[in-house]
Amino acid sequence: MPPFYIRDAGASSHAQDAQFIVDAFDSAIPHLTAAGSAGQWGSEPLSRNPNFHTVIRDALLQSEKFRDTGLGEERVRVFVAEVEVDSTVDGPSAATLDDNLESENSPEAVDRLQLARRLHQESGKTFLSVGAAKLRDDSFANHVLYPDNLRTHTDAATKAGSFVFLDFLVADHRVLGERRKGAGGALIDRVKQYAMQHGKRTIWVDCWAGGSGRLVQYYQDMGFTLVEKFEVPRRDSTMWQGNLFRMDVA
Repeated sequence: MPPFYIRDAGASSHAQDAQFIVDAFDSAIPHLTAAGSAGQWGSEPLSRNPNFHTVIRDALLQSEKFRDTGLGEERVRVFVAEVEVDSTVDGPSAATLDDNLESENSPEAVDRLQLARRLHQESGKTFLSVGAAKLRDDSFANHVLYPDNLRTHTDAATKAGSFVFLDFLVADHRVLGERRKGAGGALIDRVKQYAMQHGKRTIWVDCWAGGSGRLVQYYQDMGFTLVEKFEVPRRDSTMWQGNLFRMDVA
């Protein structure tokens, strides 16, 4: 497992971050579909919804503002996980594609090989973005505020404050598994670090409850405790099954 470098995402300081996060979400769709978990985010690339680009871009703008001023319409932070790569070996034509995706010679693969690289000017090192996470400071995502059976938990947490909500956690499945493996755990560690640095007592997260249950087990392995199962309606009138977790850090 390579060492991960976690940095703040940016809309102005790191102009490619918004596109990287959109691409990372898209890269997860065929992976989830192949694993029988299309019910998590659907089977269509999220980038086909033009509003998704706007949502990600706005999140980065809000993250920069909150980081720099402590103010903002939304108190959020977005982080990116990177690994160091050798630019002489890992150029755009390098075989960094995940085996679960298209053949390297296909047009889709050529496009996917344009991965998010960053040259650190002072050190001359090249870094490859492999994952991202977004947290909310003292607020929940809207979809966990609606289920009646969650209100006892969310109302109490909102009243008490001193918590963060892990809004999303995504890895770039265009990158070989050996490079991205562990990125989620490294990002969760950064969220824990943020929580402790800012005097937070609890980290909350929700996840899809369907499929093989691997995602549920993942968060439990990361130290989260299952609080409650819930349902929220989808646009097609079916129900999205979820689990709400918490981790106490103080």
